[in-house]
Amino acid sequence: MLFLPLTLFAQGGQLNGSGYYRVQNVASGRYFSIVDNKSTYVGANKDDLNAFLMLEDFEANVAHNPATICYFEQTSGGYNLLGQDLNLYNLAGTYLQTRAMSGGSYRLYGTSSTVVIYLVDYTAGGWTHPATGGGKLNWYLLPVNQTDTQYFGIKPDVQATFDGAYWNTTYAGFSFKPSNSKDKVYRVDRIVGSYAIIKEITGLVPQNTPVLVKTTTSAPSQNKMTLQYSTAAASSVGSNLLRGNFYCNDEEGQPQHRNLTAYNPQTMRVLGVSSSGKPAFVKSDIQYLPANKCYLQVAANAPDVIRIVTEEEYAVAGINDVTLSTVDANAPVFDLQGRRVANPQKGVFIQGGKKIVVR
Repeated sequence: MLFLPLTLFAQGGQLNGSGYYRVQNVASGRYFSIVDNKSTYVGANKDDLNAFLMLEDFEANVAHNPATICYFEQTSGGYNLLGQDLNLYNLAGTYLQTRAMSGGSYRLYGTSSTVVIYLVDYTAGGWTHPATGGGKLNWYLLPVNQTDTQYFGIKPDVQATFDGAYWNTTYAGFSFKPSNSKDKVYRVDRIVGSYAIIKEITGLVPQNTPVLVKTTTSAPSQNKMTLQYSTAAASSVGSNLLRGNFYCNDEEGQPQHRNLTAYNPQTMRVLGVSSSGKPAFVKSDIQYLPANKCYLQVAANAPDVIRIVTEEEYAVAGINDVTLSTVDANAPVFDLQGRRVANPQKGVFIQGGKKIVVR
């Protein structure tokens, strides 16, 4: 039987081969969002339609939500659907078939054990039979692009009052890069004491890469990202201490789809702001990690607040607190990349676990 995956995908607009799409129901206007990647048998001739959430209001709930975006991969057997670490064919052993309808809409269906199952916008009553589905059987496939009606943008989590910049953590099942050169994407390269040192990802961010995003505005429509298909692995961007989380699904009455990551205050820090108004990873009292967000993986004895700094900012941060009398003069000297330096010239270095300045 084909269950969960069909609830996740549909089309609106014109389906033109492989690409990133959102799926919107013609009758309700609601969009699919993937909240689980499991398929669970419910009963004879029924499919399990509880691993997704239908969303209303594009600007408020859809435009910045990675869970609403699916990659339609065209194959000789139909379309494979990819998104949120979910692979339709691997999960259900079948491809999605399409039937063009009037007005640019489609009906989507799959066959399992000779039973044809259609994708239907279900209500609180659950499964709806195709014969009575009406307009809820028809879907628009909407290509995700730079337009004001179908973009993907970043909605900031916090604002650093120190300089007014906005920050967000994002974990997406697709590859992207900022459309605006003012927006920056970072990975966390390493932790030194109470500092998380970040490095910019200047090219395409591979799918399944947990990242930190800095924007100049709070509006997702002004923080658009360009989507681009890529098979690059997340590790290709370099070392990264951020970890991502796709799901936070705890729907009442659906224990088989309960998909959560518990927050551990000993080894996790989440995005926040320090007491001085600067961006930081901080200890929190949340119970579960939000969907499509990231956390900083830390040692059990890590500080409660870990400042976010670039390599350049780290080079000067805390220098005024360092006095040569506290440094072991016989300790080896390293540069800020961790390489041992025999004869340090002018600059900032690490000696005995402390920063020193050679003038």
